Amino acid sequence: MIPRYLVDFDLDKLPRVETDVIVIGAGIAGLYSAIQSSKSGRVLMITKKSLFDSNTRYAQGGIAAVISDEDSPEFHRQDTLVAGAGLCDPAAVDVLVHEGPQGVHELIKLGTQFDEEDGQFALTKEGAHSQRRILHANGDATGFEIVRALAEKVKSDPAIELWDDHFVIDLLTDDGTGICVGALVQKPDGTRVGVFGKATVLCTGGTGQLYRYTTNPEVATGDGIAMAYRAGAVIRDMEFVQFHPTSLCYPGA
Repeated sequence: MIPRYLVDFDLDKLPRVETDVIVIGAGIAGLYSAIQSSKSGRVLMITKKSLFDSNTRYAQGGIAAVISDEDSPEFHRQDTLVAGAGLCDPAAVDVLVHEGPQGVHELIKLGTQFDEEDGQFALTKEGAHSQRRILHANGDATGFEIVRALAEKVKSDPAIELWDDHFVIDLLTDDGTGICVGALVQKPDGTRVGVFGKATVLCTGGTGQLYRYTTNPEVATGDGIAMAYRAGAVIRDMEFVQFHPTSLCYPGA
């Protein structure tokens, strides 16, 4: 597939930056990807605002995972499939319910502090769940706490270079193979730079800002999905857009 770039540019005339892994986006996916990738190479993390501008930052609900001895992955799987009303991919659900607890413990190792009662996790039971399996942090500030912990790790990791306020315009692909080789990035001063890496990870969030009224943050404009599509990626399930379930739309507010 011939790339359809948004802007005209000549890579030979642009500054060139090389790294091992490029991570685009700063939510939980981007932060965690950068931390894991830094174990085996240099990471350049690019965000168009800051580490605290993402859907993760504003997520108030908790995380569902099998933590209690009274719970089981099979219970969690059954609850998820019922709530999904036929829309779930069973293979993805299996990954969720079996790997979820390990993911939670990994977040704890990285510094996330979930609420506790009497030395145990303060598990709650919420809609569609048959068991108490929801972990919260600081009441309803779960997302903020996760971002806080992971952001501290990213900032203290010498193998991770962070570019705040940088906008990724397009993915760069090899003309012959179509393989992604990097990204075209616009710096805060408006100049552009070609960034090249052995791997590029897109963690750019969704398209919530396509709607006039939305609970998604201003950065959720879907540009990452669009650049992936232009580069030849397969896009699926675009009809699923999450809005926070408890909100009030009031004119002028």
